[in-house]
Order: sequence, then structure tokens, then C-alpha cells
Amino acid sequence: MTDKIQQIIDEISRKTKVLHHQLVEERLKNEQLRLENVDLREQLMSTTSQMERLDLEVGRLKEDLVSAKKQVVEVPVTAGSVSNEEIDELVKEIEYCISQLKK
Repeated sequence: MTDKIQQIIDEISRKTKVLHHQLVEERLKNEQLRLENVDLREQLMSTTSQMERLDLEVGRLKEDLVSAKKQVVEVPVTAGSVSNEEIDELVKEIEYCISQLKK
């Protein structure tokens, strides 16, 4: 009978050691997951703040675009409003400017 009791005690002890080992492993996994969670939360906060900054920048750029569109003055070009002589003068002036820039 004592052998039987000793076997049961040994079996309980073995199972307890296995369970203890599993518990230690699970605690390690839990700690790793906790640290990963902290890192991911920090990344999320950083990404969120970056997104907010970019949203503000987009809003500012849209406002600038609207403002720039309001400032654009369209000049209607009528066909034949510039004579050939004026075009020749402009071409000569452009060529002169280009030659000055090359110097």
C-alpha cells in the first residue's frame, strides 16, 4: 500500500513540476506580449500624431491652393492679337537673354 501511495505522490510531484514549468513559460510569454503591446501602443501614438500633423499640413496646403487659385488672373488671348513683327522682336529678345545667360 505504501508503494502505491508513493507512486501516487511521485506522479503528483511529476505533474506539479510539469505544470510549474508550463506556468513559468506562460509567464515569460505573457511578459513578452506585454512588452510588445507597450511598443505597439507607442508606435500607434507616434503614427497617430504624425497623421494629425500631416492632416494639418494637407489642410494648410488646400487653403494655399484655394488662395493661389483666387489670385490667378486669366488673360484671354485673342487669335492674331500679336503681329509677326512683335513675335520677331520677342524671339530676338529671348535669344539675346539666352546668349547673356550662357556668358
